[in-house]
Amino acid sequence: MRPSATNSPGSLPLPESCNGSPLPGHPGAGPFLDEACLSDMDNFVRMLGEVRARGTRPDLVGSVISHCATRWLPELAGCEAIGVCATPGSGGGAEAKTEGSMAAWMKKRFFVETLVGVLPLEKDALPCGFLLRLLRVANMVGAEPAQRAELEARVARQLEQASLRELMIPAFSHTCGTLLDVGLTLRLVKGFAGMDEAVKSGAAMVKVAKVVDGYLAEAAVDANLSLPEFVALAGALPGHSRSTDDGLYRAVDTYLKVSIPPHSPFHLALLHVDYVGWEYIHWFFTTRL
Repeated sequence: MRPSATNSPGSLPLPESCNGSPLPGHPGAGPFLDEACLSDMDNFVRMLGEVRARGTRPDLVGSVISHCATRWLPELAGCEAIGVCATPGSGGGAEAKTEGSMAAWMKKRFFVETLVGVLPLEKDALPCGFLLRLLRVANMVGAEPAQRAELEARVARQLEQASLRELMIPAFSHTCGTLLDVGLTLRLVKGFAGMDEAVKSGAAMVKVAKVVDGYLAEAAVDANLSLPEFVALAGALPGHSRSTDDGLYRAVDTYLKVSIPPHSPFHLALLHVDYVGWEYIHWFFTTRL
């Protein structure tokens, strides 16, 4: 027997402010967001099917999804919208399980997994920032690996749109030694780098490289960040992606100060080199330390 709207895992409370309201930013789109379509997940999915059947543009479908989802899950809104942004490594997953009931936790997981299944296939139908926040919540609630892998693939396709703050997803697994989920970021960057050259432009590569270097500088303050992790992420993009190595050099400098003994051979070498390019850094890290 199919669960009813009142007791199914996908049954979520309806915010009164969205009953029968038109889609924000699209006044001519019609009243997609009525009480019937938002009262539970079954109706929500059915409504999306009807919207798609009308030939609605993918970006408009994405707007419907993001508008509804952020009302149900405040974690999917930007930090400005919810007034607080959890810091990396704050242990959000453990806290949520302790403070909330298991039923509410499973409901949130069910919603995330269902939401991933109805996302538009087209690139740019949803902003990369929204997809990253959804990926963060998916990791937090322990969504199925297939759902998380699907989200990672979608984010990788639009990674040039990612901001540093949204890319800094905490490691929710207790088996991860670092505060940030460096392995996740490495998979995203490798996914982007592995796309066909016709898909990613040179400008997109430069944008991603800049964000990666900023991420490395933030991750480098964690003494638990291993040398192989640092080298793998720093070298995940081809050398021509960086117009300058300044950002990478700052990240290396931070990593050295935190994780490399001050009298190591690499520190001594730096005393005699005015500028250390990534080729030299990579060679030294992989062959001398």
